[in-house]
Amino acid sequence: MPIYHYEHLGEDFVSFLIDQLEEEVDANSELAKEELEIPDLFLTLLLAYSLQFKEQSPQTVSSAEETVENPVLKVLKKRTCAKSLTEKTLLLINREGLDSNVIGNQRTWDPVGAFSSARHSTSVQTHSVLKLVGDLFGDTHTAALFYTNDTKVLIDILVRQLSDLSPGDQRRGQWLWLCRRVIRNCCYGEHLHRRDDLSRCFTRIFCEDTSSSSSDQHLVRDIINEFPMFFKV
Repeated sequence: MPIYHYEHLGEDFVSFLIDQLEEEVDANSELAKEELEIPDLFLTLLLAYSLQFKEQSPQTVSSAEETVENPVLKVLKKRTCAKSLTEKTLLLINREGLDSNVIGNQRTWDPVGAFSSARHSTSVQTHSVLKLVGDLFGDTHTAALFYTNDTKVLIDILVRQLSDLSPGDQRRGQWLWLCRRVIRNCCYGEHLHRRDDLSRCFTRIFCEDTSSSSSDQHLVRDIINEFPMFFKV
């Protein structure tokens, strides 16, 4: 995004979107239906905005990740609560395969993906929801915006995805990228939720005998090396 856009699309703009997203809607209002749609539209805008900062993309994951802040993260670091934002992103991240949006030959649960052009349909796109959640779990301050029970739900989703996705599916690498960040910054040692299930997923991936699994095996090795107190393969 051109630097001169920040004058109008900087932290004040992001704060406005988040404030509107967090504002409670009166369900008894005559305009309740329209008002209920507004937070979802603002969330989609935030997701698309966050995609402009490619440094935090799952596709750019490496063993030496650097935290690159964008205005969304800067604003959220100053908050102690973002209940609506975290709940809505978890609902979206739990909807893979259930949405009706189709890009190319694949279904997508990414609200921003619905606007992807056909010329990008054959490549694996960065999921805006996965990216934002991963960015939030890239720092302990923003990871703390998720309640412990919400984090456990996210780990349940991670286990399901890592169990279901096949070797060679590039989405599995994105989920491993997110998994590493969640374990790193959610005080995982306090509850060790689904540790045995995660270990089984890591072992299965690590033991796959296909060249298409090599990148995922590298990610698994990084996770195990970083958290030997939790996992062994």
